[in-house]
Amino acid sequence: MRPHLKGTLMVVISAFGFATLGIFAKFSYQMDFNFQSTLAWRFGLAALVLFLLMLLKKEWTLKPEQRVPALLLGMVGYAIQASVYFLALQHLSAGLTALLLYAYPAFVTLLEWWLERKTPTKTTLFALLLAFAGIVLTTQMDGKISVLGIVLAVASGVWYAIYLTVSSRIIRDTHPVPTSAFLSLGAALAFLTWALLGEGFNVPHNAAEGMLLFGIATVATVIPVIGIFYGIRILGTSQTAILSTLEPIFTLLLGALLLHETLAPQQFVGGAMVLGSVVLLQLRQSYLRAKAA
Repeated sequence: MRPHLKGTLMVVISAFGFATLGIFAKFSYQMDFNFQSTLAWRFGLAALVLFLLMLLKKEWTLKPEQRVPALLLGMVGYAIQASVYFLALQHLSAGLTALLLYAYPAFVTLLEWWLERKTPTKTTLFALLLAFAGIVLTTQMDGKISVLGIVLAVASGVWYAIYLTVSSRIIRDTHPVPTSAFLSLGAALAFLTWALLGEGFNVPHNAAEGMLLFGIATVATVIPVIGIFYGIRILGTSQTAILSTLEPIFTLLLGALLLHETLAPQQFVGGAMVLGSVVLLQLRQSYLRAKAA
């Protein structure tokens, strides 16, 4: 298989894997698991698999001084984002939640302007306006959509942008597999503690529940993390990011197929505007990198 095709396939698989997260979450609510327990299982099992992979691949390692920051980022940054996202899924469809979350590149851009005091270009401004107009259009349904759900989904994107911005400054030049292992371990500890101190820690009582938890840890977490790593290695960051916009599209398709979810025509248009802004921002970044090289 040609390298470019292999890289593309890896990113598509990764996007599909991440797209299943909202679907798994919806099914977990149907089996009466509190979201703290579901996420404790998700991150705990994912951390276990990732640490086992690190034993097989000795070059996949994290420096000792990077482990505690990664663990803390998982306990705070990763855990909060996942919590807000899962809470949004209690009020919105999986597809709509994914579309609103995917506005996070616009929030990352705004944070970078604020932190680095860079003057925005016309292209970047247009992309941001496109993203926010898309959000407005996506959420206009004459009171049929939960306002709380919209706030939570957008807040999930904002927090994810903050998390990415902070983590890129604290943990640099690291391999994604060991980094994800420590992030997942930190998040698992946070959710396990939350569950034990709150509603209690749910455990699976049958094979179906066990398979769902294993699926959310592997299909929706481990496989996408590894896929995105190889995608970036082969295709580069920008092309990988653009291909990753397939994720909310896959979520929409899976939501329609498995959960019978639907979106109104204007929501499809708004979603396309949000994804278009992501592609535009990534193309702009790719151009700037090529110009600087």
